[in-house]
Amino acid sequence: MGAPLKIVPAATVSLEAFAAAFTDAFRGYYHTVSHDGASLARRVRLEQYDLANSLLAYDGREVVGVAALAVRGRRGWCAGFGIVPGSRGRGRGRGLMSALVARAREAGLRRLSLEVMAPNVAARRLYEWAGMSVTRDLLVLERAAARAGDEAAARGASITPRRARAAGEASAEELLAHYWRLHAEPPAWQRELASLLAADLRGLYFGPRARPRAYALTGRAPDGNTYVSDLAAAGAAEAEELCAALARTPGALRVVNEPEQSPFAAPLLRHGFAEVTRQHEMTMEL
Repeated sequence: MGAPLKIVPAATVSLEAFAAAFTDAFRGYYHTVSHDGASLARRVRLEQYDLANSLLAYDGREVVGVAALAVRGRRGWCAGFGIVPGSRGRGRGRGLMSALVARAREAGLRRLSLEVMAPNVAARRLYEWAGMSVTRDLLVLERAAARAGDEAAARGASITPRRARAAGEASAEELLAHYWRLHAEPPAWQRELASLLAADLRGLYFGPRARPRAYALTGRAPDGNTYVSDLAAAGAAEAEELCAALARTPGALRVVNEPEQSPFAAPLLRHGFAEVTRQHEMTMEL
């Protein structure tokens, strides 16, 4: 181990500098994580980053790690934790994680959560060392754009022909009035109501417009992908109907952090989506 880290709030540097450090800390990660000032500002707005309590770790004058903290009430979520490649395996992760937990406590938070990619065993062990434990698995699901004459897609869309009804369209704001009524399983942080209300989304629904039985919200992200940002249903039958409707929509779709035990996980797989990876949601009481 080297000299103790110097830990400073992210708010002491520019957003562009924090974005550059964020990108460096995730080099060689399981998927590309790259930010500039504009893309990080979007994440700050959608996920309520607390830059005064997010952290940068320095070894001398060099940034060696970042820990982004988002806050909602007394809950905190680690929106990103990374050590630059040249400083990994030297105990820097423990130093930064200890500082993040201490900062969260000082901020009066009662709970801290995060997600870690299932293959990232080293990171999971670090978080367990800090006192966190796995609470559930979250799935990342994708459906490729259907091709003309694609028999598999056709079969997926006709699994429940009696439910093959057109969905209505409504604004995200209108459908989110039913958010609490139609969510049996708590969504992941990025799909909580606060994030959805701040995003540019479009919605489809089944049932009476004044009281839908199920709805889905989708949006196009800066990376060019179309994401299903929210799925809500009154029960299993309604979830199946909604997934059948998604199977008939054009273009590729991606669902990030769908709880494995949600009423949508199995129907999505039946209707043409495939699991590409999963994350462990981890939590600790502070």
